[in-house]
This record gives sequence, C-alpha cells and structure tokens, in this order.
Amino acid sequence: MCSWYRHNYRRTLLDMHIEDWDEKFFSKFDPRDYFEKLKIAEITAPMIYVQSHVGLCYWPTQSGRMHRGFLGKEDQIRRLFDLCHEAGMDVVLYYSIIFNNVEYERHPEWRMRDHQGRGSRDHGGRYGLCCPNHEGYRAFVKEQIKEFCEYFDFEGVFFDMTFWPEVCYCDSCRKKFAEKYEYEMPHIVDWRDDRWKAFNEERHQWIGEFADMLTAEVKKYRPEVSVEHQYGNSLSFWRFGNNENVSKASDYIGTDLYGGIQEQSFACKTWYNLTKNQPFQYMTSRCYPTLAEHTTTKSFDRMRQCVAMTFLHHGASLLIDAIDPAGTTDGRVYEMFGRIYGEMKAYEPYMDQGEMAYDVSLYFDLNGKMNIEKNGYDVLDHALDRDDPRAGTMPHFEALMGAARGLSEHHIPYSVINNWKFEEMWKHKVLVLADVPDMPEEYCDLVLDYVLEGGNVYISGHSAPYLVKAVFGAETQGLTKERITYMAPAEGSRIMQGLFTKEYPMVMFEKAVIMPKEAQGEVLAHLVLPYTVPGIAWSMFPTDIKEHEYIDTKGDAYPFATIHANPPGIWTEYPAMLKKSVGKGTVIWSALPIEKAERYQHSEIFAGIIRELASDDFLFGGDAPETVEYILFDDHKNARLLMGIIEKREENRIPKTHDITVWVKTPAEPEAVKQIPDGRGLAYTYENGRVTVKLDEIDIFTMIAIELGDALDV
Repeated sequence: MCSWYRHNYRRTLLDMHIEDWDEKFFSKFDPRDYFEKLKIAEITAPMIYVQSHVGLCYWPTQSGRMHRGFLGKEDQIRRLFDLCHEAGMDVVLYYSIIFNNVEYERHPEWRMRDHQGRGSRDHGGRYGLCCPNHEGYRAFVKEQIKEFCEYFDFEGVFFDMTFWPEVCYCDSCRKKFAEKYEYEMPHIVDWRDDRWKAFNEERHQWIGEFADMLTAEVKKYRPEVSVEHQYGNSLSFWRFGNNENVSKASDYIGTDLYGGIQEQSFACKTWYNLTKNQPFQYMTSRCYPTLAEHTTTKSFDRMRQCVAMTFLHHGASLLIDAIDPAGTTDGRVYEMFGRIYGEMKAYEPYMDQGEMAYDVSLYFDLNGKMNIEKNGYDVLDHALDRDDPRAGTMPHFEALMGAARGLSEHHIPYSVINNWKFEEMWKHKVLVLADVPDMPEEYCDLVLDYVLEGGNVYISGHSAPYLVKAVFGAETQGLTKERITYMAPAEGSRIMQGLFTKEYPMVMFEKAVIMPKEAQGEVLAHLVLPYTVPGIAWSMFPTDIKEHEYIDTKGDAYPFATIHANPPGIWTEYPAMLKKSVGKGTVIWSALPIEKAERYQHSEIFAGIIRELASDDFLFGGDAPETVEYILFDDHKNARLLMGIIEKREENRIPKTHDITVWVKTPAEPEAVKQIPDGRGLAYTYENGRVTVKLDEIDIFTMIAIELGDALDV
C-alpha cells in the first residue's frame, strides 16, 4: 500500500467549484502557473480537483459532463499532475460525492428528498444533493472512479462530502429502510423513541457502507493509492451521520475546519486518536474567516499559528485557496504559504517520532452528538438543532470543549479518545466522561474495570447512569425542572477552593441530575435551587422574546425573586457532587457539567478535581499564561521527549510571549535539552525527577527536545 502520506506534511488544495455558463470561466487557467505557485509555496503533496460540487469534470469523461472551459484543452489537469510528479511531488486527486449539481439536474430520481418530497435546490439552494443509496447514482460514481483511475496518475484520493447534508426520505432510502423495518422512516426527532434511534443508526450504517464502497472501488483499480474521506463532521451534530464509520473507510483522516485555534487544538487531539495511520491531516482556508470571503486572507501570524498547531501534534497541514472563476490565483497567497512552510519543513524530521504523552483522557462519544432533552420536533426544523453552541445542539461536545479549554489553561496533559478506540483509556490515569448521553452499558462495564484496576474517573451530567448506580449504589431520578441550578460545597469540603460557599454557591445554566440522599460516597457538594422555577430567557425588550418561549403568566415559571437573575433560594440535601474509592481507583461524580461553563471559577474547580484524581502527579506542567499550550511526544526509539509550546491567542498580530517555564517529568537527569530545529543547547535544572527549562520568549511557538540518553523510560 502506498505510504506517501507518512512523510508529506506540507500540502495544499485549490478549490475549483466553478460553473461553466460564462465562456470566461477557466479561460485563463494555466497548469504551468498553478505548478509554479506550488513550488513557491514549498508544497510536497498538492490535492488537485478533477471535478467539483458543481459536478463538472476536468477530464474528457464519458459518464459525466466536462467543463466547457477545458474543451479543446482536455489534458490540462493531467498535465498539472505530470508537472507535479516530475518535480517529485505526490498528488492527491479530489472528487466530490453527494454534492453534484450536474447529475442532480440530469437525474431527478437521484436527488435527496426531504420528507415533504423536496430536493435541495427546490427552495433556491446552490447545492444539488444526490442520494448515496440510489443504485443509479452509485453506478455512476463507480464509472467515474474507473475513468479517473485510468486517466490520471496519482498517489491518493480525497472524497469530499462523505456525510448526510440532510435527512433523506427519497424512494431509495425508504425502500432500503423497509427491507429491515416494518414502519415508516420517522421524521420527528425523539431520542426517547426506539424507532427514531434505530433510524439514526441506519443512517450511520448507510454512509459507512457508501464510504467503504468508494474506497474499495478505488483500490480495485489502484490498490497502491490511499483513500481519505471528508471527516469534518466528526465534530458536528447528529444530522451528518458521521461517527467512526468514515474513519474506518479512510487510510488516514482529516478535513477542513474554521472554528479557530482552540477548536483546532481539540480536533488535532481527536483525530490523532481516530486515524488509522499517522499523520492525520488538518485543513483550513487562507480566507478569513471562511472561504465565503474570497479575497480576504488571514494574517501571516494566524496562518503560521495554524500550521504550527498541526505540526506540534505531528499532523500534516493542508492550506486551502480558492481559484478565481477565470482560472487565476493571487500569487501573494503562495508567497505567504512558502514563508510558513519554508520555516516548518525544518521540523519534519521529528514529525514521525514518538507518541503523544498525556495523563487525562477526554472521552468523545461519536454517537453522542445530540441533545437527548430536545425531542418532538420535525427534522426540517433546523432552527432547533442547528450546529450552533447557543442552540444546545451537542451538550456533550460543548462540555468536552470546555474541559479541553480548562485543562489547557492549567497546563494539564490531556488528549481526546473515542468509542472506536476506547481501550486507549487504560494508558492514562484519569478518564473524563463529560455529559455523555446514552452511554452503552458495555462501555460502563469497561470503565468500571478501569477504575477497579486503578483508573480514576470524573463523571458529569447525563453521563453513564448505569455506571453511576454501580459506583454510588443509587439510581438517579431524572433532572430538575429548574434550568438554572446551583452547587454549594458540603461542610468541610474544599472542592470549590473557597471560590463558592454555601451562602454563595456555584451557578450553572443547566438542569441538574437528581441524586437520592441515600447515595453512597463522600458528599462534596449539595444541590441548591433558585427561589422559583426560572421562566423564559429574561429580556428588557419584549421583541427579544421568541414565540416558542412564551409562558403562562399564571404558572409557576413566572414569579421571580429578582428581576435580572434567579439567585439561590432553596438549599437541599441532594448530593450534587460525590466522591468514592472503588477498588484501586476513585470516581468523582457531578450532577452538572461544570467543565462546560466559560467561567474562571468553574475552570479552577474542574482543574482542581482533575488534580485530585491524578494526585497532582502529571507528566508535565509549567508557568505560562493560560493561552499557552504544551504538547508532549515520547520518542522512545530515539530516547528523547519532544515538547511543543504554542501561544493560542486569537489575534491578527500575535506578539511574542515572554518568561515561560516548562517542566517535564523524567526518571533520570537528561543528557541535554536542545532547541528544535537548530539543536542549540538550552540551560535546564533537574530536581525531584523533573527537568525544568526557562524560555525568555517564544514567537508563537517553539519545540524543544529532552535527550534522555541512557535514562529509563518516562
């Protein structure tokens, strides 16, 4: 199998989603100019379009339709492939699936349909969506694969858009569903309904089967090439149907995201533990903030920070540009790419060295990307399940992002594991179950085994009621009707570090899990409720209140104690936080996902809980601003540790960060500490099993190597 991707870290993609209704479109396309700009950008592995979401092909296709701009010069894209190969570049072929306007229009029977029978362009949408369950469309894609495999020479294929952009109810989907179930495909979202949950699972299976088919079809003709599928929706909500299914069909994973450097840090850790083979790939556009702004480019510092974040996680960076309709590009973009990649290539000798080292595993359930408290709405009601944190679409993911943010700010070593590779938890001392919905009992049993053997677990919110009962001997009793709740530290408990007290408890804008008073374990905090049941989101202006938020002015959700807030008023004996030792390990349970809140106090308390579970014994730490992140790789083969340090401030011009201290635990004094990539020796101290290095400044990022020599393994 081709392994070109193992040592190619500087990649790019030029978006070419261009229509052909104007003869000017692609009239100025020049493969030599494209190639020369790749060289300027220091690219080693370009991804090149042979077709796009528009559906027009860039080769003389027999099964599809070729773009008019290439008529009479049909071999231009193949010539581009050849130029790249002559220069020693590896080429990834880009092909769009599901999104295909041409075939959507030519074959109405292939169209995705909502449950009212409408196609994606019926209401003015730009994107024509073809259903992967339609046998005619599947046969067409197979023929397209055969054609491009025979026409082009390439090292890899990227299939874009391997997901469900909408919930499809076309005849093909209905038929496929009817082969297994006796009822119609439901269109009311209800996570309490077994029929809806079965349908949701089928959608995951269908897109996974489609991805497997595409991969197998490519390898039938070109067994030596790699196949990657679009995987950005691994971080998105349930509608897209992405769990581990697409990762299993890919030789490596990655995709384009646009949510900023904190999201990128989380994605890099997630994909590091999800990909079949390293390196994973992180893609993002040079346009700011997204490709929608065709002529606005991110600042040099933002682009450099983005590439560095990927490299420090030992991932491959792919920067996306977008072609002008005429077929031209802005040369300044490639000069900037070249400056950044020209610097980063010196780090590549270290990129395939070692494994990420950390103490805390954040468990990401790829099947838990929904809000199980939001039920009874139609799949067409996108306002209620949009991919937007403010909509409460994915409480589990939001809690995970909060946990990641808190751990990073406190320089606690962490990464993200998943349900596909759940066994990774055994390698690390603390497991975080952050508001995980519908966690299967078999996974709970595995966690219990982990605790019995010495693992430590933090459980919050909806997570694992089966496991909670097994540990604390009591079954939770649903949620409070109050959606603003409080936690007050128990008498003698220091869990809240004095940041909150019994009189002034910690607030969360969440319903709390109700735990019976009879629960076993040490009570760390009690549940406190507001004086009355909070009503609608308060506002001074009636026009801000949406109709679905209207309430009965005579009901129990209308009275209030103070007009601007819902302060604590009812102190209960219900445990809100419990701690118990089980076997060799310890479990701390929280009725609320406190890690989710973007508040200083909540972050301090969450970090304190993790420190307690880990006995404050971590692989590394340091003294640096909370915006600085440390990333450690254990390079056992070369007897060294590689430490990446990066500034995560979201600014266009990122000033240097001064006076940073980092310490790393080692079993013996190292032979040397060196700056990467120049190898310059750095002063350090060694005391109590820790190597401590002080850095006067970093310019967005740096990497150091701790050479262990004959020292024992970390």
